[in-house]
Amino acid sequence: MNNKEMIAQSLSMLQIAWSTDMTKERFKLYCTMLADVNPVTLTQAVANLINRCKFLPSIAELREECSALSAYVNMHDEVETAQTAWEKVIKVAVTYGYDNGKEHLEGITLQAAKPIWSSFDPRMGHEYNEASCRAQFIKCYEQLIDREKHRQRMANAIKDNHLLLKAREKAEHDKSLISAGQKQIEMTATGNLVEVAKEPVDVTEIINKSKISDKGKALLKQAIGR
Repeated sequence: MNNKEMIAQSLSMLQIAWSTDMTKERFKLYCTMLADVNPVTLTQAVANLINRCKFLPSIAELREECSALSAYVNMHDEVETAQTAWEKVIKVAVTYGYDNGKEHLEGITLQAAKPIWSSFDPRMGHEYNEASCRAQFIKCYEQLIDREKHRQRMANAIKDNHLLLKAREKAEHDKSLISAGQKQIEMTATGNLVEVAKEPVDVTEIINKSKISDKGKALLKQAIGR
């Protein structure tokens, strides 16, 4: 049984539970729109919603249930609460101090701690405000958690779409070039920002066009391995 047939089998329970609502056309749409979901996860999601819903669950509801199941199975939902993460930051700051504390944090907790870490600098004196730092940390932490969940949803959504995956790979490659200084951002006359790849430097050509002697050129080429 191939994946398409397994998806259809998983969704067939909806046809039985809501025979009048699940027309052939709607069933085909459900199969198409949920084709990227793991059939095992989908089967359990369908069973869960049949037990819980009074009306035919939408495609969005099925996806949400599948995401919840997947997060639980893969322990993606086992994320520390913002309060727990904050308590860890305080403990690390007290135990290891301002200079070495960050080395004992990682992941989202570390990212959220960076903006407020200077508050633990003893040179700050009485400027440290725990309530303010805690509120700032928790807000940043929760935003980072939401961003990571959104990123994961997007990654799952395009995992079987070859064109979008290639576009994402190109964007990641371009970003790495910009970070490495091999690409720069320029503004056009209309005010739009565009990425411009820097031309690679041909050292051999520069040497050949130089006004030094042939012997000097040969020595230079030998030095750079050309």
